[in-house]
Amino acid sequence: MWLLRTILVLLVIYQAQGCQPELKEDAASLLTVGYDKQGSTAVYVDTLSVEMKGRKQKFSDLLKPGCNGRKSATLAIEVRKEGTEEWEEKAKDIRITRKNYDNVKDLDPCSKYEVRVLIKPTSGGEIRELSNFPVGPFHKLDPEEKEIAQFKSGAEEYYTEHFKPEYTQVSDNSFTVKWEPVCALVINVWLKEGDWKDQPEKVIKNDIENPTTELTLDVEPCKQFEVMFEISIDSEGNELLEEYMPTVTTDPDKEDLSTMFSKHSYENISNVLKWDYTAIDEFACIKSFSYKLVKDENGEIEELSEGNDKVDQAAEFSVGSLAVECNFGVRMEVEHETVAGQKDSLEAFEEHIHKKDQKENAISINGSRITYTINPCVEPESEIVIGLKEIGRDGKDLSGRTLEENLEGIVKVDKSKTDIERSSFDETELKPCVAYKIMLLRKTADQDFKELETAEFENSQWNSWKAPSVSEKENTSTSITLDIADLETDGECLVSHYNISCQDVGGGDTKQKMFHANEELKMDDLLPETKYNCAGRIVHTIPGSGAFETPWSDFVVIETASLPLPEEVTTIAPVTEVESEDSTSIAITQVESEDSTSIAVTEVESDHEGAEMKIGLKSEDNDETILALSIAGICFAIIAAGGCYWWHCIRDRGQEDSKDINLSYRASATAGTKVVDMNSALLTETEEEEKKEAETDEPDIKETVVEIPEENKATTSTEGTPNEDVNVLTETEDEEKKGAETDKPDKKETVVEIPEEIKATTSTEGTPSEDVNVQKETESSSTPADSEGSPSAEISPKDTDANVIP
Repeated sequence: MWLLRTILVLLVIYQAQGCQPELKEDAASLLTVGYDKQGSTAVYVDTLSVEMKGRKQKFSDLLKPGCNGRKSATLAIEVRKEGTEEWEEKAKDIRITRKNYDNVKDLDPCSKYEVRVLIKPTSGGEIRELSNFPVGPFHKLDPEEKEIAQFKSGAEEYYTEHFKPEYTQVSDNSFTVKWEPVCALVINVWLKEGDWKDQPEKVIKNDIENPTTELTLDVEPCKQFEVMFEISIDSEGNELLEEYMPTVTTDPDKEDLSTMFSKHSYENISNVLKWDYTAIDEFACIKSFSYKLVKDENGEIEELSEGNDKVDQAAEFSVGSLAVECNFGVRMEVEHETVAGQKDSLEAFEEHIHKKDQKENAISINGSRITYTINPCVEPESEIVIGLKEIGRDGKDLSGRTLEENLEGIVKVDKSKTDIERSSFDETELKPCVAYKIMLLRKTADQDFKELETAEFENSQWNSWKAPSVSEKENTSTSITLDIADLETDGECLVSHYNISCQDVGGGDTKQKMFHANEELKMDDLLPETKYNCAGRIVHTIPGSGAFETPWSDFVVIETASLPLPEEVTTIAPVTEVESEDSTSIAITQVESEDSTSIAVTEVESDHEGAEMKIGLKSEDNDETILALSIAGICFAIIAAGGCYWWHCIRDRGQEDSKDINLSYRASATAGTKVVDMNSALLTETEEEEKKEAETDEPDIKETVVEIPEENKATTSTEGTPNEDVNVLTETEDEEKKGAETDKPDKKETVVEIPEEIKATTSTEGTPSEDVNVQKETESSSTPADSEGSPSAEISPKDTDANVIP
């Protein structure tokens, strides 16, 4: 016995060790691999989900029977990011008795991954691998799924790592914020100056494939601002994460700052120069400044006084104390740094001190000639030249020295003359994005130059600047998006902004708008299906010169799209249809008995197949309208009466039937209730009739005829039998008696003929035999002689039930 047990244990161990799981041929089709979802409320784009498609399936169903037990194998999940070669294991030892696994987190929503599922035998052996499953990026999802995209966890950490905006190009009237492409569909930008505004300054619908990475905001000079971003991964902006930036201070307005530093006074009698810079405290955007008062005598620079924002903000200097024989200038040069870290310099003011009968150094441009004047105090043996230099390139130092390599051209001049040709300089090599100046220079022994005087030299390239081109990029019914191309410099020059103008061909609607260099050129609020003449120009920023406006482009004609068609809303009225081959009529049959009232409405379609009657149709003929309303009112009244009768009578009858089976229908309906006065001639029954009624359970059915006025009758023809078209069917006392004697319901039928234009056509396919029965019943009712012995004069219980509307 002991030996047998040992053999069995060894056999189990052997089988367990030798079990090798095998995948089913369609195993990959049984799995769903993608973003984790929570019904129709959320798609977690940072979390991976692997689950079986079948609700009752488990991972073990991926394996063939025989080796798919709980301890036969485990699952592992590996992912590989697009662009990498290494697989990263995200989960392991997943039981195959599970239905799903959704704990693979920290996916980058904007990255594409490959996912593979591994089946690892617990006893070792060959690992089975399912085919690779692609996942991501999330912006490739359907629009409905992008609306509910969310982070399951770690949204704040994700954006802290991937979204790091910073300020650039801070000026006196704007600043730019730049960031790396961020995985978000909505970016709201809020601006705070004192208090936060009620609305975002800018709402960016971010295109992941062509992302927005910078934004320029127009602001006021020398003020502090705070910027806050609201970032949302979903397209509707439902889940917003706030990211705050540090405070930024714009630069001062250059004209205002220059005006403040230029304030001074000079008295010719006392030769005292005074200045006061204490008003700099009004410029909160200035972090620090320093100044130097220098003497410039024919290019020789001498420092006279200095100070800064800490000391000597208000001071004076006695110019009369200087022993100078030649004309000279006293100039204030200021350097300053803004809170934003921008450093700049300016010449605050200059006073020229003249000696008697001495000429001033001067240079100017008059048409095609450059004129100059040289002070006689300039050393007679020194060499005088005129140089051409870029403005803003390696500006001169406070000693006034200019190096030859910083000059674009040099022309030696004759001191005995006063002008040269402008053509002495080769202007064909001038750069279009640069401003130039000419300088009257004295060459020193060190082979550098001392500046005597300067003048602006207009860049001739600006006079032949090519206009940009404008083209259509996209248009809708209310907007046009444009592209503008710089044909002169091919984007080399700095762009301050763009001006776009669109005017409809008729001249009634004109739109003009200014766009920053990093904005989409989209003209909104246009008219649909309208042709517009659109043109644009570029406003460049030229260092040392300011803004330069290009010529306007040629007009391009663009037509806005048509308005999208509204969604059709179809209201379908309930219609009951019965088709017939040869006639169209509505038969309203009221079936009466002593204890029940019901209505049978039968509609038969004529040869005009496909005709329709819409509920609520307004006819041009008032009589036809009255007819339709009359029929509707009659139907509603009869239905309401039948409903009330059922509520008060039939329900109570069902309760009383169990007590006294011998009661007639009328007695059952009125038992225990108030007595209702009724026509005794119509309601009198014999005991034999009551017993027969109870035994056969068939009520006496009477037919009521509704007579329609002659002028409201509609005529429908039954081919070859016009004599069968009966408007009103009469009832005789003999028929009432016959109905009582035969114990069969005597049916009255009203046939209402409807004009062709308001007929309702209803179809119950496959029941033509019922239409024929209705027609036969109509014919038998119109012939009283046949009602006694003809089977067609009777309504079988089956036919009655089919046409009765409860």
